[in-house]
Amino acid sequence: MNKKNFTFILSLLLLNLIFRVEVNTATQDSYYIPTNADVDHPPKNILVGSYVGGRSHIKPMLDIAAVLSERGHNVILITSGNYTPASEYPTIKQISFGPAFDVKKIRSVANLMHKEFDFTKFAFMYEMGINTYEDAFVKYKNVAIDQNIDLFFCHAMVNDACLDAGRALNKPVVGFMSYLNAMDLKTYKSDPLFRCNISLENESFLERFKCTIVQPLRMLNIVNYFSNQLNDLRSKMGIEQVFMSPMRLAKNSLVLIDTFFGFELPQTVPPNIQEIGPVLSKHYPPLTPELSDFINGHKRVLYVAFGSRFFTTIENNSKLLQSFIEAINKKIVDGVVWALSQTPEDDFYPTLSLSDGSQVQTSLILNNKHPHIHILKFAPQFAVLNHTNTKLFFSHGGAGSTHESLFTGTPMLVIPLGGDQLGNAQKVELAGMALSVNKFALDVNDIIKHTKSKRKYRAADLIEYILYRNNLDNDSNKELKEWLPASTRMGFIKGNNYDIYGTILGIALGLIGGILWITIKSIKFIAKKISPSPNQKPKRE
Repeated sequence: MNKKNFTFILSLLLLNLIFRVEVNTATQDSYYIPTNADVDHPPKNILVGSYVGGRSHIKPMLDIAAVLSERGHNVILITSGNYTPASEYPTIKQISFGPAFDVKKIRSVANLMHKEFDFTKFAFMYEMGINTYEDAFVKYKNVAIDQNIDLFFCHAMVNDACLDAGRALNKPVVGFMSYLNAMDLKTYKSDPLFRCNISLENESFLERFKCTIVQPLRMLNIVNYFSNQLNDLRSKMGIEQVFMSPMRLAKNSLVLIDTFFGFELPQTVPPNIQEIGPVLSKHYPPLTPELSDFINGHKRVLYVAFGSRFFTTIENNSKLLQSFIEAINKKIVDGVVWALSQTPEDDFYPTLSLSDGSQVQTSLILNNKHPHIHILKFAPQFAVLNHTNTKLFFSHGGAGSTHESLFTGTPMLVIPLGGDQLGNAQKVELAGMALSVNKFALDVNDIIKHTKSKRKYRAADLIEYILYRNNLDNDSNKELKEWLPASTRMGFIKGNNYDIYGTILGIALGLIGGILWITIKSIKFIAKKISPSPNQKPKRE
């Protein structure tokens, strides 16, 4: 090798080494490789669309949109209500669909809060999507034309109009969800919405058969009915028909999944589906002076919030309030902050009877007459969770609340009320970050017992897990295998449900074979009856 070639190869090796160091450093520090911020890109117009609205749906999208706005792009939000106060997102313009949804006035939704929530109850979502589709599509399309929109950034839940409007105008569409399983199904995962556990790794054959075949087929039947109705609307409006918009989105578009590292069960995903969470703001609303004084004056605070769209029964509200009072009396906690955005006074029993025989008037507590319970309609949640005196978060298990709790290291007690909260509750419990209670079997003593539980912060748990794993069979990698997708442990056949598919194929072939056998036998029998026997002599005339 001559000196010139040697120098050239050495230069390549050095450049490769430098590149690897830079990439590894960027990955460790930021989990992505930053682009050159000095590149002068022409500004574009971006539409952010979420028909349902709600803070947990819109806020992470707007946090991403705020970054795009800082880079010079023009961002317009279209949603119900009025979400973007100038103090929080001053550079983002909003066009409203109209008043925000009051879920307590939507009878089908209100009824769901008091029933077992599973996929059969999703009919109201499809009905709402169909009833509002035409108006929403027209508005999305008109705004896009008027504002010369270059890209649609759509929340993918009950928002077919946004996805369709982008495609109808031949614009790129980016989807957004906090629910990975809806975008990329795996054979070893399910969901409590199917009345199944989120992991099928240790389930019986019959349970896997139910969760992999029976329940999805039942849901497909429901989805197909409403999909046909929606496609009838699309046909009338000259829009391309789609069986399920999220499924096409997952195949052909960039989809951003707002989730927490380690929160989802491990799985591989297609390159167009990117886990980008948790999406957190640069700045969060601080504690108000009154709330700050209250939390600073209490060393063991229980924070309670069930989101802006979910609520529970009068009986459960009263049990919750009673358990909080008794937890304070027993010195388990010394303060409670409860954000009651959806619950007025008439959603409680007027009088609570405590276990010691005393009685308490709920109206006094709800009007902040109790020295250790602070009730408010809206709480700056991140600031509350980030306070050192907040020791436990009692939540409905929504994605945004779960991510903020994981980020601040605040242990959780979860009462899932519906939707993805059922799966979220299982995930944080598996992560060792939470305990959960059942809304149909709520018991004051159970809540008090769970409130007393000493839960380790997830970060500390994981660090100690790594510290001590070498003591297990002297195999430093053994226990880390559980961080891999379940399919790697279940084996090729079970991990891909080939045993289930093989059973179905066997049953189908058996039925087909049985039908053919009966058919052939029947034909032979009939032919034998019709045709004369070879030993039978023809009759003489």
